[in-house]
Amino acid sequence: MALICILFGIVLQHTVDSLHSLRNFEWFKSYSQWLLKHLPGLSNQGSSSIIILLLPILIVTGLLQHWFDDAFYNLFSLIFGLAVFVFCLGPGDINRDIDAYLEARESGDEDSAQRYASAIIDREASTAPDQQTADVMQGILHLSNDRIFAIIFWFVILGPLGALMFRLTSYTMYHITNKTLADAAKNLQALMAWAPAHLVAWGYALTGNYEGATASYRGKTKQDDLGSCNYYTLISAGMGALKDCAPGEETACIRATRGLVLRTLVVWLAVIGVLTLLGWIA
Repeated sequence: MALICILFGIVLQHTVDSLHSLRNFEWFKSYSQWLLKHLPGLSNQGSSSIIILLLPILIVTGLLQHWFDDAFYNLFSLIFGLAVFVFCLGPGDINRDIDAYLEARESGDEDSAQRYASAIIDREASTAPDQQTADVMQGILHLSNDRIFAIIFWFVILGPLGALMFRLTSYTMYHITNKTLADAAKNLQALMAWAPAHLVAWGYALTGNYEGATASYRGKTKQDDLGSCNYYTLISAGMGALKDCAPGEETACIRATRGLVLRTLVVWLAVIGVLTLLGWIA
């Protein structure tokens, strides 16, 4: 069931342009503001504040997940799982942003290239072409975990409940202005992203330059912050796996980076398929 939802969800993500407009989190922002208004002590709860914020939504999701399980030959469970999985992917389609960025760079449209680069890395990109290329490569390697792989990981582990928990935690970290909630969400997101980040790093090594990836990973600077550890794990392994990417071939390097992520995704899907056949994943 999980494999079917993941496969269909990824296909829909890449083929249905209107999905991005359906991923509207305004309801969650309104809910967060309402809860902060009626529970003013929430801002004093520290790390537990994100759990208090998410708990009602996760309870409802968990109940629906339980009720739909085995109902009507699992059809309702499949529909519910697919809907939640597709909603949690992204936000946006990084593949389309990469295509648009490459087209802008190849046509010499630097303003559009800078805009799409900023969309890929989720912050203001450099206007210097060489630095912009490095930023985009690192953004693809890092954000693919948050936007795709971590969603898949938690969907496999906990079903729709896990995928929604990760996505709402990430949204809180980036878009909720309350500092206590944002900091608590950052810590929880880093904790939830740790396992998939290391699995993705292994995927980069296996599908790219293995010796380069492992050497780069071993040589990375030790980080005390878990979020930074996740970031440098992905960047070091990914850039090491792309060791043969020659300077001066900016668009080729971007395509190579995307290819590395896609090959890693194929490996993940193959492993999930095998585990499903073995009956280890429902």
